[in-house]
Amino acid sequence: MVSQGQSQQPVLEWSLPIVHDCLREFYFQHFPLRSAGFRLLTGLHFSLWTSLVLGDFDAARADDAALAQKADGLKLDFDICGAANRYVAAELLNLSLRRFRRMPEEAKTNNQALLDILVHLNRSASPSAPVTQAYRRAA
Repeated sequence: MVSQGQSQQPVLEWSLPIVHDCLREFYFQHFPLRSAGFRLLTGLHFSLWTSLVLGDFDAARADDAALAQKADGLKLDFDICGAANRYVAAELLNLSLRRFRRMPEEAKTNNQALLDILVHLNRSASPSAPVTQAYRRAA
């Protein structure tokens, strides 16, 4: 099991291009492709996922706060960002299960790292934050 703060890069190094594609696809449903809002949210959200994949949960908390602030500034319900997290996590889990089906230990390690990420997202949401329910559903 990958513990908080321990680098997850060897486990999920393959995932960052997929995360980027998923976030672009997801936010395209809410903003025009080349708009400032689209670029801002996909960039901030990708930074959050990069921190999570690398196991830097302190940086992830800061990225999450910046994402929440920008979403609020763009008048976007922050539950949508939680939905983006669920979308990314589901895609990564699906790919891990399919890609590593002949390597069960690798699949197990990838899936545990994804679970650790979702647990972190769930724990980092304060009970008073509007995102709490979105992260609880994701975990």
